[in-house]
Amino acid sequence: MTEQTEWCLSADQRKSTVSRVAANIATIAFSQGQQISGADADRAAENAERKAYTVARVEAQTTTGVRPHSETYEAYTRKLAALVLQAVTQASKQAQPATQNGTTTDSHAVDLTGDREFLTSETTEQALAAMLAPGSTLTKIKLSTKSFGIEAAEVAARAIENVAESLTHADISDIIAGRPEKEVLGALQIISRSLAKAKLKALDLSDNALGQKGISACTQAFAQQPALEQLAFENVGCSINACTSLAELLENTQELRNLRLYNNMSDDAGAAAIAKILSRAPKLEAFRMASSRVGSAGGIALANAMMAGKCLQRLDLSDNPMTGDVAEALATMLQHQPHLRALNLNDTSLEDAGVSTIAQALANSAPELEELELALNEVTPEGAKELAAALATKTRLQKLNLRENELEDRGVILLSGPIQSLPALRILDLAHNQVRRAGAVAVSKAVADKAQLELLDLDGNEISDSAIDDIKTLLKKAGKPSVLGSLEENEPDADDDEEDNQEDAADTEVKSNSVVDKLTDLLGKTGLTS
Repeated sequence: MTEQTEWCLSADQRKSTVSRVAANIATIAFSQGQQISGADADRAAENAERKAYTVARVEAQTTTGVRPHSETYEAYTRKLAALVLQAVTQASKQAQPATQNGTTTDSHAVDLTGDREFLTSETTEQALAAMLAPGSTLTKIKLSTKSFGIEAAEVAARAIENVAESLTHADISDIIAGRPEKEVLGALQIISRSLAKAKLKALDLSDNALGQKGISACTQAFAQQPALEQLAFENVGCSINACTSLAELLENTQELRNLRLYNNMSDDAGAAAIAKILSRAPKLEAFRMASSRVGSAGGIALANAMMAGKCLQRLDLSDNPMTGDVAEALATMLQHQPHLRALNLNDTSLEDAGVSTIAQALANSAPELEELELALNEVTPEGAKELAAALATKTRLQKLNLRENELEDRGVILLSGPIQSLPALRILDLAHNQVRRAGAVAVSKAVADKAQLELLDLDGNEISDSAIDDIKTLLKKAGKPSVLGSLEENEPDADDDEEDNQEDAADTEVKSNSVVDKLTDLLGKTGLTS
């Protein structure tokens, strides 16, 4: 099998995207009664595309290789759309345009994100002029993509101290690129010392090569913050020792609501250390520890620790080899999280037994669930049975990701019934599941009437050309000709006769299930069932 190359876009593709985005920004702004010049639209489009492309390139990487191109492209377009809306909103608020040094400012924030640059004391003075101004009351700063040495850090520290009374959000992700270790640690200490004088609600230290030494250097920024609500250490080399240090140094966690770790090498022991933080965070609403080499022991420790509260809304433990051994602990925890809205367990080696256990827990809990992701878990039709029962209760579900499993026609047909009862469904991903005509047609019929449907992804399956034509016709008649995703990796099976027979069997099974459901309802009303 040929190894998949890393996702990227050519310079011409990116230039074309920027051109289209600039036109969209200008059009949307005009439709809202706002004026934005062509130069400002171009500048905002370039900035948005650059940020989105950077995010996508990061998302493309996993600890075991690269993600499917379709997933990475989806992340790119989603981020780009969000940044376009943000650009229009900023224009409507008459935010000051980006200056030549890449700084954007308004009355409450400074954002240095832009072209990479090694800052000197002089260029830092220019970039942070708004923060250094007497009486400045900025509440948010973002220093990302600028590299700070000792001298630049000293200027930044002076600027931070000048706004310390009002500062609540500090994003110092990606601020030390290309510097030698001694300078890195010194710069981090200087900036962290100044942040200690602010009462932060949010702190992001992601995308810095920290390791244990870096965590220690940043201690003053987070260790004794009395009301810290959001904390991020994504892609920072948070090893076992670094996780242990973080757990020991982070003293105040009672107000912590959002903790994000991603693409680290934490392993089970590191996860156990992070679990100690979670056990002291009863208000936790969002937790991410994806792509961190967490196994079953670490996963169980994390699940048990999250029992400390009942506020969890978003959980992402994707791309960790936890296996089905973690399922029981996760299931128990999920049953105590009534506000859960998003669960991402992609690529966690759960297999049928693990997915079934999780599904059983979700069937009677998480009534507000909007996103469920179980891709790359080797789920077969056997695992689809319990999953189908769980989906039947999730009327708010908007996204269901089951790509790269082994559902085949039988599994997809089992899921088609409950999928048909999901009124809010926007995204359904069943790519690479060994699906042929019967399953593909059945699920297409199930989603055809979804008013909010944006994407039906059936790529990488074995759907015949005639079945694809039938699906396109079906969706066109339903007024949704554009929701079917790319089929570039589909490998058509020409045996339509056999598939037609399977489709007939599928229709019979779906009808039979419907009859059983109706009969059960009637018996329940008469008291003849328990």
